[in-house]
Order: sequence, then C-alpha cells, then structure tokens
Amino acid sequence: MTATLRTDFDAFLFAPIGEDANGMPVTLLSVLARLGIDPWEEAADLAHLPLEPALQRLSSRLEAMPTGRPATAADTVNIATRLIALLHRAPAQKPATPDPRPPLKLAEQSKGVKFAIYCLIGIIFLLVGQWAMSDHLAPAPMDTSIAPDLRK
Repeated sequence: MTATLRTDFDAFLFAPIGEDANGMPVTLLSVLARLGIDPWEEAADLAHLPLEPALQRLSSRLEAMPTGRPATAADTVNIATRLIALLHRAPAQKPATPDPRPPLKLAEQSKGVKFAIYCLIGIIFLLVGQWAMSDHLAPAPMDTSIAPDLRK
C-alpha cells in the first residue's frame, strides 16, 4: 500500500460500478483490492497515462473483476469512460508568468532601513543624555575624615 493515501483520487476510487452477487455495491476500490492491486498506486498510474491507454488498462481491470462484472464489453467501456472522467488529472503546465508586482525601488527599500537607523541614533542620544544627567545628579560624597584639631 502507498505511504500516503491521496484524497484527490476519492471520487475515482469510490465510484460505484455495480452490485455483486449478494446485492452489495461494488466500487472501483473494491474491484482493484479483489484483484490484489493497490488502488491508490493504480489511480496514480492511470492519471499519468494518456486517455486511450488509461481507458484500455481500466477496461481490462474491469473485465478481470472476479464477481459482479459488467454484462457486456460495451458496458465495461462505458464504465471505464465514466471512471476515467472522474480521475483527477494534473493540469497542463502553464508557462511561467512574470511577477505582476514591480520590484521595489532602492528608495522604497531603504525607507525602512533609514527609519531603523534614525531610531537607533535617537536611542543612543537618549542613553547618553541619561548617563550625563545621572552623573550631575549624583549625591556629593560624604567627607568621613576627622576634622583637624584646632587647639594650638
């Protein structure tokens, strides 16, 4: 079984095909599982094939169905065509389109840098000013020396 079960194949794999001998609905997933084929790998393989080879391969899988298979070859082709239409196909590669946004001009790019530099200079001035003011406002050191003796 594949490592991840892709959900984009759900409509394809869970599409009803008919009923088995007991009247239970049969899906493509159950048909592939009964044939011993990994349904998600088969869906991925079919999605990468061109339309005609994918139809032929799926028709042969449906004809090999153990029980409850379509009555005629025309029914098998009709069911295969309906199922292939449900199969998620990758869209064709689009040519690379240029980015619709014009590149930023040097002046526009540097606006943010200029603002950051001005803010940094302002912060430096504030810190230097705070340091200078704190030096002047510091209390005068106390003189703890003993006064000289004045008895002479």
